[in-house]
Amino acid sequence: MSTKKRPAPISPGASPPDRPFGAGPIAGASLRDRLPTLVEAWRGGRGPATQGGSALGAREIDTAGAALLSLQRGLTGGRELAGAAYMDDRALLGAYLLYYWPVSYMQVSIALAEFPFSPRRILDLGSGPGPASAAVIDAAPSGSTVESLVLVDRSRKSLDLAAAIIGRGARVPAALATARLDLETAVDLPAGPFDLIIMGHCLNELWKGEADALRRRAEFLERASGRLSPGGRLLLVEPALLATSRGLIGLRDMLAARSWRVLGPCPGSYPCPALAAGPERSCHAESPWAAPEPVASLAKEAGLDRTAVKFSFFFLSPPTRAGTPPEERPPENRRVVSDPMLNKAGRIRFILCGGGMLETLSARADDEGARARGFMGLGRGDVVRASSLELRQGGGFGLLPGSELEILSRAPEASAPKEDT
Repeated sequence: MSTKKRPAPISPGASPPDRPFGAGPIAGASLRDRLPTLVEAWRGGRGPATQGGSALGAREIDTAGAALLSLQRGLTGGRELAGAAYMDDRALLGAYLLYYWPVSYMQVSIALAEFPFSPRRILDLGSGPGPASAAVIDAAPSGSTVESLVLVDRSRKSLDLAAAIIGRGARVPAALATARLDLETAVDLPAGPFDLIIMGHCLNELWKGEADALRRRAEFLERASGRLSPGGRLLLVEPALLATSRGLIGLRDMLAARSWRVLGPCPGSYPCPALAAGPERSCHAESPWAAPEPVASLAKEAGLDRTAVKFSFFFLSPPTRAGTPPEERPPENRRVVSDPMLNKAGRIRFILCGGGMLETLSARADDEGARARGFMGLGRGDVVRASSLELRQGGGFGLLPGSELEILSRAPEASAPKEDT
């Protein structure tokens, strides 16, 4: 949850040491095995390698860092590159491979760690060089097989790279096909059926700037959902920028109003209270991340903050054939949608989402009873159930000595990188 006016987040040094690494499921451990292939693919158009492994030499960092800065500036702010054919530019595509590919991979890995799903047939729309599909394949349980993967993008360079990168993984789909399509004008999509349809960092670029973009995106997803097998689902991932997150939430609400089910991360399919709270409010997932090479060096070179993986995502399923909405999760479940915040009164508080509303839950920073219940170790994305709370003056709830706090699930955590040898 993000907002302009709220208590300042607790700095890492001031945060109580109640949440050791590993409190939640670990996501993205296989990324380190993919990185050498990404670096090799980038070097393939730039002459012989100057250094082995996934680390870059100083001159390579200069070159790739400059391209990354151009790409980053074009995808944020005025977002001039969003929806443009930047994947056909060699330098920009290379910067994407070395930086945004690993980031996108981690985003999908984190989403799957929280909501495990092992599809046999996958359709990746707007696939780019394939980070989302690679993450799904790598996250599949041991012994499972992806029978078919279809990659769709309008950039032939991206599709060829995706096929090559995925084909060199430790696990590969039994069948892999590519289709060059412009999603805005495509009459037909691959036939399927598919167990999972992914759209990663793609929807926000469709019909960009059009007044009816939200409606067109919803209609596109309704058409795409016809390619799903019974029980199939969509995974939509977008950047954590205010505009792209709010756009995705608006799309989620539009589909939920049409009897789509929000499988996650929301506790229910109710209208998003963050969207209704004002134009500066949004919601996103976030996990601290010790970025591996070359991501860490390129972030430093371009002056980017890459200490966490931030993104917005939804798992969705279309209406059942019977037309009746499936049973929702228990209405008392609440999802933590903020970092811990310390106010002037010395209370630590979190923003929770559940039951169609946003609520705050707080406790004094020195409350050992709250610490013993696990309150101090809560993090963004955890799911909790609380009862027997104090109704605080001015709004919100507080923990009392007799309050109950049950931590139902922990948010996934980004895998720490393996040190280079």
